[in-house]
Amino acid sequence: MFVALTMVSGNRKVGPIPVSTTEKKSCPPDCLLMGDGCYAAYGPLAINWKKVSERARGMAWTAFCVMVAALPKFQLWRHNQAGDLPQDDNGRIDGEKCRELSKASRHTRGWTYTHYSPLDPHNAAIIREMNSVPGMTVNLSANTLAQADEYYSLGIAPVVVILPEDAPHRGNVTPGGLPIVVCPAQTQDDMSCHICELCRHCHRKSVVGFLAHGAGKKKATRHALAE
Repeated sequence: MFVALTMVSGNRKVGPIPVSTTEKKSCPPDCLLMGDGCYAAYGPLAINWKKVSERARGMAWTAFCVMVAALPKFQLWRHNQAGDLPQDDNGRIDGEKCRELSKASRHTRGWTYTHYSPLDPHNAAIIREMNSVPGMTVNLSANTLAQADEYYSLGIAPVVVILPEDAPHRGNVTPGGLPIVVCPAQTQDDMSCHICELCRHCHRKSVVGFLAHGAGKKKATRHALAE
């Protein structure tokens, strides 16, 4: 598993904090956005992701964890601006590698997202374990509002969800009544992840909504609107 760690992100919405990029084969094979609306598949990020996936940039997983362990205490950082948690030989989350990351990052303030299904008991157990260790918050990425309710009910992780590109910026709720906070970095010009930190809070009661964006936003919107 190859990963690149950029010490200062050039993405305005993220802010000047470290971000990582994991090779494409980390993504779950059943991710609906793979090749059909994934924002990381377009633009400059796609170029970077391709280089990491071809192992022309970055480092092996253990070397990456060594770099994470060397980050300053309480460092805010985002794991995986592209890519997902490491994958095992069965197409599920690799528990050993995730435990290695949890150990390396426990002194930091990190967060990430995963499209691996938490309905799989194996995946759910690892995600729950990772969120029990301080330092790295794993958000469950839902594709629809109904799925956001389903994931939230598991009680193992905070939840984020794709919203249609034209969704209102306020007043969104899931069918089950969960409040949705649209990503502040998408709705406020002076906001970024390194100021907001909403996705880092593991026990939040709200779902974070991401408006479909980028060159694949029409495709992502289609998934968000699916029943």
